[in-house]
Amino acid sequence: MTQINNKTVEVKANAVVAPTTEAVIKKANELVAAREKFETTILARSNKELYGILGQVHDLFLTACDSTECLKETVKQMKAVLAKRKVKVQSNSPALTVFVRYVFNSDRKRAYNYTRTLMAAIKDKSENETLAEFIESKGGVEECKKNFAKKPETLAKEIALKDAIADSFMALEGLMPKETVALPNSSVHFNDGCTYAFVLARQNANNELELLRTVPTTTKAMENAALKEVAKDLLKRREAANDSSKEKDKLKASAIAVASMSVKELEAA
Repeated sequence: MTQINNKTVEVKANAVVAPTTEAVIKKANELVAAREKFETTILARSNKELYGILGQVHDLFLTACDSTECLKETVKQMKAVLAKRKVKVQSNSPALTVFVRYVFNSDRKRAYNYTRTLMAAIKDKSENETLAEFIESKGGVEECKKNFAKKPETLAKEIALKDAIADSFMALEGLMPKETVALPNSSVHFNDGCTYAFVLARQNANNELELLRTVPTTTKAMENAALKEVAKDLLKRREAANDSSKEKDKLKASAIAVASMSVKELEAA
């Protein structure tokens, strides 16, 4: 209570306004719009400018590579300038790294990422493709670097597994159930738009499965892990079929070769 001009006035403390769902959602939607603007304008423009500079480094390096003497002298002078900047370049670093560090003056991690990206482009980029188009087609600098670091056979296996996962999912979609059973506690919550429920089972002495109960929640991680294992089994079966086919082809070729031998060649064999 406060006395003002002999009148008693009740002064209330500032009331705390409770947040409303509408206000929170409105602010969240504003943040969504801000994020979309960042991704489509600022970030996209920033990446485009980065890819443009990387493209010029790529072209400059390839130009220098036309002359071994030019490349050697350029790297020598660049290293001298980098030393003055207190940027250390290891003797086992690729010459391309020197160009990257000279232009970007970056730490070793960024220089490594950019160098591997440019190496991937030198190896795989088509002539009529810009470096920016190449990097974007691979999913960005980080993906370029990761894929270049992997051996071709590793990449081939990863692609085969992805294909097998897609094939397994499609096969499961069209698969008819072996049997329909009712289990206790069989209610399942499907998270993240999952499709399949999981059942805990026990294998008995006759290699039969004793179905015990369902797992109450299916998550995307569980479903992906299960599909991956199904896909691995599919790949094993495919590899076994290919090995069998190759062996048959080998035996056939062997038989043809022996059949075409003369008696003398056969005796000498």
